[in-house]
Formats: sequence, structure tokens, C-alpha cells
Amino acid sequence: MQMIKKMMCGLALMGCALSSQAEVQGFDWSYTGFLPSYSSSSNPQPEYGEFDPNLVLKGRFLADDRDKNGVFSVAELTSFTIDGQSFMDCTGERTCFVDNFSFTLGGALTFSAFDTVDYRHDNGVRSITTRGFRTARGFYTYRESGSGADGYSHHITEQTKFAISAVPEPQTWLMLGAGIALLGAVKRRRSRKV
Repeated sequence: MQMIKKMMCGLALMGCALSSQAEVQGFDWSYTGFLPSYSSSSNPQPEYGEFDPNLVLKGRFLADDRDKNGVFSVAELTSFTIDGQSFMDCTGERTCFVDNFSFTLGGALTFSAFDTVDYRHDNGVRSITTRGFRTARGFYTYRESGSGADGYSHHITEQTKFAISAVPEPQTWLMLGAGIALLGAVKRRRSRKV
């Protein structure tokens, strides 16, 4: 029993230390349902398809409200990903950036994020793929190569659903793990007594 008390005290101290340092907050967001369109250099007028209610665009951002005004700005972002791909830390042939960002707890999320892959093939042909993501508008992919250009867009409509939720902080997971470990220790101790 003494060991369990020591373990609980240690975990409580660790939780306090983590919570005093944890200023960064994380959020998962998603848009579900888009209206697709397609255009090309031979047919620049967009052709629209049918609304796709199952198409999902999702991402995560981490931010630190340094000025304590309740609004996360682009300068306060520490991480921004879309479908698991970073838009703040790009290397190689890929360049990326988030040029507009704002989120208020319980309010609206606004962002614009872009990336470009500039690739030169072995045969010397250059291809460029640019993607853009904007709240209230949707996202697009534009490809340009020696054979021409084409673009795919997915537009947000009134049918598009938006969701955002907070990501559990590390100390939450730590305390959950500690609770499970404690239950296991108590169960093992009781089984030894029997």
C-alpha cells in the first residue's frame, strides 16, 4: 500500500508540472461534403459534378495563445496539418505556408494554406502541383506539366458540415495511464492476498 501511495504522489506531482508548462492547445477539425469541379487548359470553363456528401477534409493545429486574448492567430501556430501533412514544415521539392489563420474558442476557424511541389522528371520535363485550402471556399489542386494544365476544385456549400474538437492534452493521457496502472497494481495485490 505504501508503494501505491508513493506512485500516486509522484504522478500527481508530474501532472502538476506538465499542466504548468502546457500552454499549447490542439484542435482537430473537419469539413464533410463538397461540390467537385474540373477544368483544363483545353477546357478552362469549370465543369461541376454532383455534391459528394462523403468527401472529408480534416486537419489538426496546435497553437499557443501567447497574448492571452482568447484568439489564436497565425503567429501563435506551432503546427498545422491537413490530412496528416504539415503546412509549416516542408522540405525538398515541396514548399508550403499558412498565410492566414484565426480561431476563437467556441467561434469560427479561418485559414488559408498552400503547398507546391516543383518536380523535374528524369527526361527533363518539369511538373508543378499546387494545392490551396481555404475556409468558406474549399480546396483545389492545380497541375501543370509539358502536356498542359488541369485543375480540380472541391467547393464548400450550404450542405458541407464543419466540426472541431479539442485534442486531449498530454497530462490527460498521463493521468489516464496512471489510473489504469494503479487499478492493475491494486488487482494484482488483491490476487496475491487470496
